[in-house]
Amino acid sequence: MYTRPRNDTSSIMGAYQANPPRPVNLEEWDDGVFGNISYQQSRPSSFHQPWPYRFQRGDRVWVRSTDYYWHLGTVSSSQPVAGRTMTGDGLFWRIDYDRNKRRWVAPLDGEVKPDTEHTRQLLKAEAREWVKCPI
Repeated sequence: MYTRPRNDTSSIMGAYQANPPRPVNLEEWDDGVFGNISYQQSRPSSFHQPWPYRFQRGDRVWVRSTDYYWHLGTVSSSQPVAGRTMTGDGLFWRIDYDRNKRRWVAPLDGEVKPDTEHTRQLLKAEAREWVKCPI
């Protein structure tokens, strides 16, 4: 029986292409279609809709944990990293939540939302049973 050497990155599904997170300069970052000012000024119509937010360190956010519950958290990174999202390349922000948990999440994956009145209204209407803290 033939087995491939461990350093061979191809598989029967095609070549494996690693996409490690990489530092990004926000002044040079291109949001693509999400950078359009009319898109940025509108608001999501669904709580699970991906949206291209730009956060600042210390911003309060809603973050979806790996168990699919939504938690109130805080942006703990001043600089995001770039990586592959479900819609292409996007920004990932480090979020602290539940006192001792930390996660890198991307707005374009729909896993993090700013803590605004609009976001809270969507959360109450669509995802109340998945919230781990008072809204």
